[in-house]
Amino acid sequence: MGVASVSKLELYAHNTVVDAVLAELQKLGCCEVFVPEDSGEVADSLPGIADLDEKISEARYLLRILEPYYIDPVGSMARSFGERPEFSLKEMKCLSDSYDVIAKAEEIRGLERRLVEIRSEISKIDGYLALLSTLDGLPYPLSLISSGTEQVFGALGTLSVDSLGKWKGDLNKAFGADLELYVAPYGEKDKEATVVFVGLRSIESEVLRLSAGMGFSKVDISEDLSLEVAEEISRLSGLKEDLILKVSDIEKDMGDRAGDLVPDVRVLGDYWGIMSERLRSSEQGERTDEVTLLRYWVPESDIQNVKKSLSRWGGLTELRFTEPSEEDDPPSLLSNPEWSLPFETLTKLYGAPTYGGPDPTPLLAPFFFLFFGMCLGDGGYGLIMVAFFLFFFKKYKKMPSGAKSFFSLFVLSGIAATLVGALTGSWMGDMVDVVPFLGFLKPLKDIPVLLVPMDDPMAFLGISLVFGVFQIFFGMAIAMRECLKKGDYMGAFADQLGWMVFLSGLLLLGASTKVPSISWLGKLVTFAGAATLIATQGRSKDGFIQKAISGLLSLYNVTSYLGDVLSYSRLLALGLATSAIAMIINMLAGLSSSIPYVGWIIAIVLFLGGHLFSVAVNVLGAFVHSLRLQYVEFFSKFYAGGGRLFEPLRYNTKYVAVSEDGCER
Repeated sequence: MGVASVSKLELYAHNTVVDAVLAELQKLGCCEVFVPEDSGEVADSLPGIADLDEKISEARYLLRILEPYYIDPVGSMARSFGERPEFSLKEMKCLSDSYDVIAKAEEIRGLERRLVEIRSEISKIDGYLALLSTLDGLPYPLSLISSGTEQVFGALGTLSVDSLGKWKGDLNKAFGADLELYVAPYGEKDKEATVVFVGLRSIESEVLRLSAGMGFSKVDISEDLSLEVAEEISRLSGLKEDLILKVSDIEKDMGDRAGDLVPDVRVLGDYWGIMSERLRSSEQGERTDEVTLLRYWVPESDIQNVKKSLSRWGGLTELRFTEPSEEDDPPSLLSNPEWSLPFETLTKLYGAPTYGGPDPTPLLAPFFFLFFGMCLGDGGYGLIMVAFFLFFFKKYKKMPSGAKSFFSLFVLSGIAATLVGALTGSWMGDMVDVVPFLGFLKPLKDIPVLLVPMDDPMAFLGISLVFGVFQIFFGMAIAMRECLKKGDYMGAFADQLGWMVFLSGLLLLGASTKVPSISWLGKLVTFAGAATLIATQGRSKDGFIQKAISGLLSLYNVTSYLGDVLSYSRLLALGLATSAIAMIINMLAGLSSSIPYVGWIIAIVLFLGGHLFSVAVNVLGAFVHSLRLQYVEFFSKFYAGGGRLFEPLRYNTKYVAVSEDGCER
């Protein structure tokens, strides 16, 4: 239970069998590669890695471009839940040997470039059409603006609406009949107007200079635009339609190619990824002309499997297993009883434990189970959760272990909510009480009820705080045990036991308001705990006075523990919120049912929609807040994480599953 023990494996293999040995280790999936800091010269980069990297890059490119056109018979959700086609490595290798992914990628790049060019042209035409739409009614052919003639020039641009009057007046006064002006129609809210002027070539520079001084911004248009505005709009619209048809043809071609290429490229991408990881594992070794030295972390439970699997190369390999040294940084492999496996997800979300440190998974599991149930606290919602996630188990039978653990966590959480709901009498709020045809279930519902939080919230708050105190003390006890394991007896006595005694005394003093006879005991225990803390919490300081002052000031930390305990009041708040929301939904559905003719339809929609929304929101809230109590209030007492998870050499695939006979020779 906890973090599994691992051993260092030094594997010496003759260079003729290194590839086969690595293939076998990758198939086993229980050996993590590592390179010690003081290792000798690492093997040069292997030539096959660069080739594989190029193929992987091209495969990713093809999938990025073609997958949007591919109709996948296996949905992305189904694939993430393990519904993948199976291939052996032999089949994948045969496909790889006969597949020129680089040539196929070049073909697709050609189509992609053509698509980009055409879409760029369409975008350019759209810009022209938008511009020409503002020039409807222009009395000149566009050739005068785009290129002009030997004697005549034209210009198009934008000008502030506020400057139009002055612009017209100044230009007419300066150039008279030598210059004609046109202002395109504009709206009342427009700040700029499109303007055109046509005049003699001899005055062009002066006209542009004066116009620029009034804020005129010239817009250049292509010399391809030469006809009347209406004719150009018609021509460009036709050209755009032709280009759109070309895009459609290319996209159809892409779709046809996607149907042929995507399935194969997915298989090959996974295969080349497997081969790349294998080669990189070999690259991490130390090599001579004859022998390669590879190092791994191997769980002690898998040592015999490794020895047995590599025994076929007995004369060409040598295995040396040793214990980790103090300088090593072994990975953490969580190994817990089956009942707590779903809760490993919560530990991994926080951070892996250090090797040799405590694994909090089985320690937090009962608390998370209980607190989630109290936060959601409704039997109906719990049953909905259980049914929903069991449906996924039934639908996706090949679900990977990570997803299976996560879904199992929610099944257990739903069971917890159902149990708490039964004990508090909450089944989709007060549904059993307010729905007439469910009245026969009321006696059955009332049998297990111990406490109704809506009727007695203070009792439920008290229970929540008691659980909080217990979990905090439990965390301190774990920290005390870890100190003793490390030989830190002063830390165990002063930093953990001292606080436990002091806090116990304060609790007894609080209880003495109801039971005066224990007042003396509370004072005695509080004094003993305070004396211990004052005497020890400043032990790292120099001098008696500094030690005493630090010890006294440490008592202020009691406010932190008080805050931790009060944080457990969220169990009451969330439990009441779930019940209140459910009761409001039932009330609204009941009121709407009295509306003539359509009331029953509205009631059903409100009831189903409201409760589904309530389930989603309250499940999320229960998960987050139950998890927060573990991470902030519980873990802070004994657990810091900081380790790294065990990551063995294995088959890491995205699209396919490697069949059992997948180890090629």
